[in-house]
Amino acid sequence: MGLQNMISGNKLILLLQKPMGERLEIASLNTLLGLLIVFTVLILITLIIYMFRIIPYLKERNSRKQEKDNSPVDTVINQIEEQEDMELVTDDSELVAVITAAICAAAGEAVPSDGLVVRSIRKVNRRR
Repeated sequence: MGLQNMISGNKLILLLQKPMGERLEIASLNTLLGLLIVFTVLILITLIIYMFRIIPYLKERNSRKQEKDNSPVDTVINQIEEQEDMELVTDDSELVAVITAAICAAAGEAVPSDGLVVRSIRKVNRRR
């Protein structure tokens, strides 16, 4: 039996020796303290969740201030990004042409004058 067990045992004996009124008073104070802690934590959680709405607004406002400061540089960067996007679009059209040619070659047919119509695309299960 360690010192801690003896101390907690003595507290229990002293608590049992007190009259019922004092024991109820201690129990009610413990209950009140527990409720106070629970509701304080709930209020803090509510405030944290509310801050999730405000944080993006503050970031957007700061980014607007930075855009005003760096506007010539941003303009050049945006132009470069637009040019890169245009290059990606042309690459996609080339890819579509290659796939269309491969489909026609596999089917052994010439391309109809009306063009091709893709009705559905589905993955072929190659595992057998």
